[in-house]
Amino acid sequence: MNTSEFLNITSLIVPDRTAVIFDGRRITYSDLALRVARLANALRQLGVEKGDRIATMEVNCNEHIEAYFASAKLDAIYVPINFRASQSEVEYMLNDSSPTVLLAGSRYTDMIELISPKIESLKALVLIDGVAEGWHAYEKMLDSSSDDEMFPESDDDDLTMLMFTAGTTGSPKGVMLSHDSFSSYILTNVSPPDMEVEEKNILTVPLYHIAGVQAVMAAIYGGRTLIIQRQFEPVEWMTLVEQEKANRAMMVPTMLKMVLDHQEFQNHDLSSLQVITYGAAPMPLEVIRRAIAMLPGTFFINAFGQTET
Repeated sequence: MNTSEFLNITSLIVPDRTAVIFDGRRITYSDLALRVARLANALRQLGVEKGDRIATMEVNCNEHIEAYFASAKLDAIYVPINFRASQSEVEYMLNDSSPTVLLAGSRYTDMIELISPKIESLKALVLIDGVAEGWHAYEKMLDSSSDDEMFPESDDDDLTMLMFTAGTTGSPKGVMLSHDSFSSYILTNVSPPDMEVEEKNILTVPLYHIAGVQAVMAAIYGGRTLIIQRQFEPVEWMTLVEQEKANRAMMVPTMLKMVLDHQEFQNHDLSSLQVITYGAAPMPLEVIRRAIAMLPGTFFINAFGQTET
């Protein structure tokens, strides 16, 4: 199953449900599908063809989600780049993955402009936020693009994403993920949208990591609302959970500890949280014990696995 179907299905079942909450903006599933279609057509106009790579380097934002699903519709391959990587690591990852188009945030333009002449595959640079010489402006591209629907041919075993691991024993390693890498898990473990049930998932883990991407896939297929935090900050996290009545969260143990330790913890109503999934690092016993005691209505799930699986 091509993963673009996750969004297609949900946008038909619950078109008016909020898909994304980010920076005070709310995007419904029908609007998200429309933005994805326009981005896919815009990227095709920039020269993206089947099998090409589309890279993104930016903190968490709705454009990450749009870029992935647009890539899937184009039968292209999505490459999320670690925005915390050094210039030499970014150069290595871009040369290794050979993207045709690179989407990036304004905080990374200086680095990208130094690197891009060395990336022979690059045909275009797209600026996610703002305007800069030599860059296509993301929102302007969408405004001027067609929303014609595309019908991808890629299926289960075809490559959909190249995700780089940390490279603790050398350079970052590109992991080849097929559509089935995601759909086999999602279709088994996540129920499709229920028109009578609404859930909200706060997303804080980075979208260059498998945990963040898997959370997005599950939320989109399940018709959940994604509350996106650019980067984790405990007070903002607690505020968003309280204001938006988030039901689900994905965290690493350090994040959970920072929330529990914060002096403002008692000032926030976090009772809406039904499930906190944690992983990516070992959970200290004393932290999970405190979490169970301090968040008594919340279930905790320990998720683990390799990027490759």
